[in-house]
Amino acid sequence: MHKIVKIILPDGSKQRIMAGRLKQFVLHGPKNSFTAYKIWIKQVERTTHSPLLQKQPVLISIIVPCYNTPERYITALVESVRRQTYANWELCLADGSTSAKENNVIKAQSALDKRIKYVKVSENQGISGNTNAGLRVATGSFVAFLDHDDILPEWSINEVATAIINNPKGDVFYSDEDRLTENGKRRMSPLFKPDWSLDFFLSANYVTHLFIIRHKLLKTLGGLRAEYDGSQDYDLMLRALDHNPQVVHIPKILYHMRMAENSTAKSISVKEYVHSTGNHALADYFARQGILADVLQIPHRPTNHRIHYRLVGKPLVSIIIPFKDKPELLKTVVSSILKITRYDSYEIILVSNNSKEDTTYRYLDSLKGNKKIKQYRYDEPFNYSAVNNFGRKKAKGDILIFLNNDTKVLNAEWLEELASVAQRPNTGAVGALLLYPDKTIQHAGVVIGLTGMAGHVFRDLKPGTLTPLWLPDWPRNYLAVTGACLAVEASKFDTVGGFNEEFIICGSDVTICLDLYKKGYSNVYWPYAQLIHYESKSVGSYKNIPPTDYDNSLIHYEPFLSNGDPYFNPNLDLRSEIPTLKKRKNHVN
Repeated sequence: MHKIVKIILPDGSKQRIMAGRLKQFVLHGPKNSFTAYKIWIKQVERTTHSPLLQKQPVLISIIVPCYNTPERYITALVESVRRQTYANWELCLADGSTSAKENNVIKAQSALDKRIKYVKVSENQGISGNTNAGLRVATGSFVAFLDHDDILPEWSINEVATAIINNPKGDVFYSDEDRLTENGKRRMSPLFKPDWSLDFFLSANYVTHLFIIRHKLLKTLGGLRAEYDGSQDYDLMLRALDHNPQVVHIPKILYHMRMAENSTAKSISVKEYVHSTGNHALADYFARQGILADVLQIPHRPTNHRIHYRLVGKPLVSIIIPFKDKPELLKTVVSSILKITRYDSYEIILVSNNSKEDTTYRYLDSLKGNKKIKQYRYDEPFNYSAVNNFGRKKAKGDILIFLNNDTKVLNAEWLEELASVAQRPNTGAVGALLLYPDKTIQHAGVVIGLTGMAGHVFRDLKPGTLTPLWLPDWPRNYLAVTGACLAVEASKFDTVGGFNEEFIICGSDVTICLDLYKKGYSNVYWPYAQLIHYESKSVGSYKNIPPTDYDNSLIHYEPFLSNGDPYFNPNLDLRSEIPTLKKRKNHVN
């Protein structure tokens, strides 16, 4: 039978297609997908352009490595640069073409504008070598990279210059992007990115286009490296990270990637070596940083790098599970931990909160012979935060995992994966991929302001579903992850004072993540730990929230409710947990 996959269109609607037609669908899409994006372009994009800079002090060098570039492509590219509303740019065409015809066509472009520089590379040196040839004649203080078959919207360089002026300490800038049909007539498949997310970037090069870097830093790095061709920009950014650059996201589409015949925009399989060179660049990065991590091969996932962090030592992990009766749920989660978990240095802390049923105590009695399980009673009025803080006091582990009683472990490596990520010095809280029993997503990260207060992005989708925020399958940084399965080092948990007991039912999991974030830690969604969460799909994120929890949430979330969540894109609609393009308010069709 043919596997069926689900696609979320830019307007939020869903469509099921055969997996074998996925690439064709993404490239050419249904008519309503084009229409939704076209409406967004008209209603939203055109209202967000920055004013034209009257003073244009920043010279930006645009580097284009060329190789037997068809005339229609190079003509469109040069025209798009010459149309830029910002005038202080230079275009460096580095030509490694082996055909005299293409040589002449590309060289002729330099006669059109004095800001265009032409460099003939005597022998084609590949994308890195040709790019480096262009860099040698570049004089701008910032460098932007443009492929020879892509184009820039006319506001692109003005937006870049505006961002540079507004962020004078910025070293690296990147923008949102979309795809362009081969004939250049239709825009599609927008990629709306979060602000800088290291864990996302280490799993997939989401930065891609438009990529701009400070020229001084680029010279320090020595340009591009030919042995990483195909992932040369990924390698460059990974090496830039060694210098702790300030990275700035420009949340606007400043790049149109043409789906040319030999472009990865059309099919990643055109350049299958991209994945292996990307893995190599990533492994080099970990070696330089002294990070104990393995880069694993993933079949059929050519744009994703699978990282496995190694545990340092063999830390004890305390799994804290509060419960009140419902022994059938408790048995499910405890049994799944004992039967499935591969990593064996753990203890289970069971905290009964006012349990009364005989069946509950009969089940607890059956566990008394297991040395991994500790049982405690906290018979105070229910307070989610207080009962978990009580469990922490009884825990002896270096790493804590707070786990709901209505969960079930799905993969053997879940505990080791969470613990190894939590153990990293810069990591705060770590959340898992939680699925409903029907295998749709319950949790793949929390966004502040989503559906009003805070919501689970990608909720109700199947893993592998393509959206305007891209896939839910990749690790990412978020401001928060859910407390239904939350891992954190005990020392970091204690540093921020544990869960805020002013929150009775909900909200303290988000707040502790925000506390960790304010301390400089990054919270991580790690999809390689997978569990079922039996939470009812009919229960909303903030349905029946107590007034005190609601008021406390407003106070703690306010900066991000006002200014936006950096890990969500402002072009997407906060009213929908399924990533959907924002619509202009009060628009009348």
